[in-house]
Amino acid sequence: MKKGTKLGLGAFAFLAGALVLTGCTNSFCSKDDRAHIMYAFDFGVSEYHEASEEQSLIDRGYKIYDVPGNNNIIFTASFENCSFLQSVVKGANDSKLAVPSLEYYIEFDLKVLTLVADRYIADQQAAGKTVTFADLTAKDLNGDPANDVYGLLDEYGHLKFYEEDKNDSVRNVIWATWNEINNEIRMESDVNGVGIDNCPTSDYVTYYQSNLSNKVGGYRSCLAVSNGHYGHYGPDKEHMTKVVISGKDWGYAWGVGPLSGLLVFPIGWSLDALTSGMMGGLGDGWAQLMAIFIVTLVVRGIMLAATFKQTSASTRMQTLQPEIAKIQSKYPNANTNRYEKQRMAEEMSRLYKKNKINPLSSLLIMFIQFPIFICVWGAMQGSAYLSTGAFLGLHLSDSISSVLTNWSNWSDPSSGVWTALTLFLLMSAAQVVAMLLPQWIAKKKQKKVQKLGRNPAQKAQSNKMKWFTYIMMIFIIIMGFSLASAMGVYWFVGALISIGQTLITNAVANKRQSKNYINHR
Repeated sequence: MKKGTKLGLGAFAFLAGALVLTGCTNSFCSKDDRAHIMYAFDFGVSEYHEASEEQSLIDRGYKIYDVPGNNNIIFTASFENCSFLQSVVKGANDSKLAVPSLEYYIEFDLKVLTLVADRYIADQQAAGKTVTFADLTAKDLNGDPANDVYGLLDEYGHLKFYEEDKNDSVRNVIWATWNEINNEIRMESDVNGVGIDNCPTSDYVTYYQSNLSNKVGGYRSCLAVSNGHYGHYGPDKEHMTKVVISGKDWGYAWGVGPLSGLLVFPIGWSLDALTSGMMGGLGDGWAQLMAIFIVTLVVRGIMLAATFKQTSASTRMQTLQPEIAKIQSKYPNANTNRYEKQRMAEEMSRLYKKNKINPLSSLLIMFIQFPIFICVWGAMQGSAYLSTGAFLGLHLSDSISSVLTNWSNWSDPSSGVWTALTLFLLMSAAQVVAMLLPQWIAKKKQKKVQKLGRNPAQKAQSNKMKWFTYIMMIFIIIMGFSLASAMGVYWFVGALISIGQTLITNAVANKRQSKNYINHR
């Protein structure tokens, strides 16, 4: 086969593999999940209160608004109530875009409230209960959740952006409901003579929607086995909240991608089951940490079983380093002399054959490990339970980089910044030892070999292996810094397992080699 053909097939295989592996990192978030997360960032400009609080609010300088059709609720309004909208308005002003008035957003919030109330009332009626819009109150979430406006907005607020309608493909998309409400307000403004200037321009709509879509697009923690409130979402620390994430099944996972169904979902399901099972005894944070630890042990155990033959061959190859070095020393000009190169290759081949070693076994191990690593990453990045709660202030779905590069965290002891820094240092140190330990052992063994001469081929091969190890080590450390903190825990535990595995297999190989030496005397 020609070299060009080989390169072409190799490139095709690489691209095909990359396309398949991207299925491991596809988001499990449904449109409904996305809409819930979107509402956590843009919950409007209104803040609802009991009608009995009206005078105290007036005394504090607030302008009071009434809720039409409900005498129990009043509300105040300000862009400052939602820091996301505040940042959008500021950015739009900086970009010289026409910004809609506060009155427009108040009207929008009222229509969302009506939409939410209608859905809640319909659900209650379907359950045989009679509720009206006038019955709604503005009780705090810590009080009685029945007919609670904030409780209803938490449950149904996502309808502001998306409401599933399988019979209407036009409405069955994100932003369909928002666009309908926006157009409704626009038409009412024209009819009532309020003025079109109160409504957003098409440029502002595009700017606002792209900002919110980009903000929410980075969140992927929607792999949950059962419906529930998960995560920590919001525009700022004061408004962080859990959101409703729908449960996913295996059929849904296969729809995301083949490897998502084959590997990502089972790993995510294991994390979910272990976390929920240990939550009562350990609490948030510790339960997630122990789930990662157990899943890491299981995954590494399966990988070890699947690659046991290749791993054993790699270990035996390390024990043969003295003999390999002797052979290489016999042919110091193998790099430039074709005859020496051929003779050295023949002797090396006989040595490998005698000891039943395939020198390409390490590549096969990587071929098996890499897709599993990608799928573990996809599961931990996507796990809804890992995005819930925190371990010593660190949310395991947050990347170490996002925590350490947010300078406000350094002055907040509860931000988890010191946990993130400690995790990164431990993970990096463990990875360095795990990846360099085989080289250190091999180097120690080679020192016992009497050198017959300097071999450039041996040195070149050794340098290639070193650079390959260094590159992989740096790659893992960088990825551990940029990916979810859960992956940092996974790599730290995995590195400890690798260190133990290297020491044990090396000790066993040395004992076997010593036994063979005694038997052949």
